[in-house]
Amino acid sequence: MMQALALYSTVKEVKLLDRRLGILHLLIFAVVVGYVIGVRVVLEKGYQSYEQSYGTIALTLDGSTYTTTNGVVQPADQADLVAPVKEGAALFLATTKSTTPQQKLDNCTDPSFACRSDSDCAHDPPLSHGVCEAGACVRQTWCPVSGAAHSGMQTAQLEALDGLAITLIGTINFPHLAPATLTTEDGRNARVTWSIPEVLSRGGLNAVEALTQGAVLSLVLKWSCSLSFTGGFSLSCLPRLRVYDIGPANGGFSAQWANYYQENENGVPVLHRDMHNATGIRFLVSSCGSARKIDVHACMVQLFVLLALLPLSNVLADTIMQNVFSERRHYREYKAETTPDFTDVRAKVEQLDSHAQSQQEKLLSYGEGEQV
Repeated sequence: MMQALALYSTVKEVKLLDRRLGILHLLIFAVVVGYVIGVRVVLEKGYQSYEQSYGTIALTLDGSTYTTTNGVVQPADQADLVAPVKEGAALFLATTKSTTPQQKLDNCTDPSFACRSDSDCAHDPPLSHGVCEAGACVRQTWCPVSGAAHSGMQTAQLEALDGLAITLIGTINFPHLAPATLTTEDGRNARVTWSIPEVLSRGGLNAVEALTQGAVLSLVLKWSCSLSFTGGFSLSCLPRLRVYDIGPANGGFSAQWANYYQENENGVPVLHRDMHNATGIRFLVSSCGSARKIDVHACMVQLFVLLALLPLSNVLADTIMQNVFSERRHYREYKAETTPDFTDVRAKVEQLDSHAQSQQEKLLSYGEGEQV
């Protein structure tokens, strides 16, 4: 019969009087406490709940300025400058606009299809019949072709931006922290109007270059709010405008649109259109923000993190003590002590105890038998 061997361990507490070890332990302890309090609590504001949200925003152009159209100075306002380009949360300010008026469907030369002979032009009825004229293919299109030089073309150039400004009206809410909705129109004394030159300056652009080349700007209305313990917003929670230049290398943005109408020619209504090609400044707007609120649950999480990391100072100090210090061999000898194996002796003691218990039971049984 095989007898199972029991393994025994005894906790041994050793006190070492070493100044270096004490300083090391206190240093690691201070680093752990400093990390939790300094980084997680103070720097990362770990005692607060955090929520990021995105809001809605509206954009309008205000003010007036002037343009030059074929050398003639003309006043211009929002209706003249804002191109009717359909896009959400954006505005296109046309700085240069070329208009080809009274186009109608007909056969005319198209400069974008250059040719030397009829063979260079595609035979693709009804759009093209393979005819070359004056170095360009004759095609059925809107005539005169947009972009081709002719006497009827009108070019309007925006000359100044100083009298123009944009107005942003935004709203945002943080549903997990507070039910209320923030808006720039609720009496917070929030700034909502910025001049165009100031907006360009914030985006790192020059107003003169933007007039000639155009630009694409991202306007972000950013909220950063701290809520009270009850979830209320303070009046100091105001949005700030951030402007980013996201345009291509040449900075330009172009758009095309047309106005259609009919005119009588020899008593027959004929469809016409005015074609507009514009280059200018495109404003893309958005609203985002973050909110923080003191939270008991978050505070308890940081407390438990601190309690979980505090034993790390003991573990690191013990590891360094046994592997780095010059007296590390003595430390290891004091920490763990090898003792003789008393397994056989303990087995003999258990055997004697079992025999004594058996004898005692026999005596008790014999005594009960005599009494009977």
